[in-house]
Amino acid sequence: MSEALETKVRAVFLDAGQTLLDADPPVRQVYGDAFARYGVAATEEALRQALVETWAVVSALDQEGKERWAGREGERGFWRFFVQHVYARVGGGELPDELFTDLIAHFADVKSWRVYDDAWEVLAALRAMGLKLVVVSNWDSTLPRLLDALELTPHFDAVVVSAIVGAAKPSARIFEAALELAGVAPGEALHVGDSPGDDYHGARAAGLRSLLLDRRGCAGGECEAIRSLAELPARLRSQDRVLDPVGEVERAAQHHPHPEADPGGGG
Repeated sequence: MSEALETKVRAVFLDAGQTLLDADPPVRQVYGDAFARYGVAATEEALRQALVETWAVVSALDQEGKERWAGREGERGFWRFFVQHVYARVGGGELPDELFTDLIAHFADVKSWRVYDDAWEVLAALRAMGLKLVVVSNWDSTLPRLLDALELTPHFDAVVVSAIVGAAKPSARIFEAALELAGVAPGEALHVGDSPGDDYHGARAAGLRSLLLDRRGCAGGECEAIRSLAELPARLRSQDRVLDPVGEVERAAQHHPHPEADPGGGG
């Protein structure tokens, strides 16, 4: 057995958006309804593609070291940039202030979010196993209040948010902040999230173990994946199956590339 496998997982880090919680109704529907009120009609597919392309722009800026929340107008400035890009990609012009304000208010409302059904039981099971639990999310500073309102906060030892830390996944800095709060070494932490780039590969580049949460079953062979959080406790009870520490999955995937596509909101 390799040294990596002999190191037991002592902490589990979980992404927020599309891992623990999701927008309800979906982001595409909310944007589509809001745009339509201002005379811009867009199909669901057009909105999906606009969101994918806009998140790709954000990811590229992150890779260049341009932290999304660090602009002169802060978080609000980032979200205006984001919504403007989506709006323009589906045929809109200059983003109306009222439309932007409506969207900000919608997503700040706890009633606009739901916790996945599989989260509650799994969080209780992981806690019963004596594991440290940390949320690690690319989100703005509203996330801690949202987790409070959804009654998720008591299940976690810490919440690490990109807008507060000043670094977004896949940067190693956000994972390092979570490791420090959890009091564990990189090899003792397992990170789980829905983004191949930000979560799966970002965590591994920082020295952590990782699993991709592939709820839609579209990841292919690029990453070691689970379809539901409900699979986590069994994986952790059988530690040698938690991950592929020597990179066999990644090496095999070089012959079966799978493009990243994630139309969701925060991560």
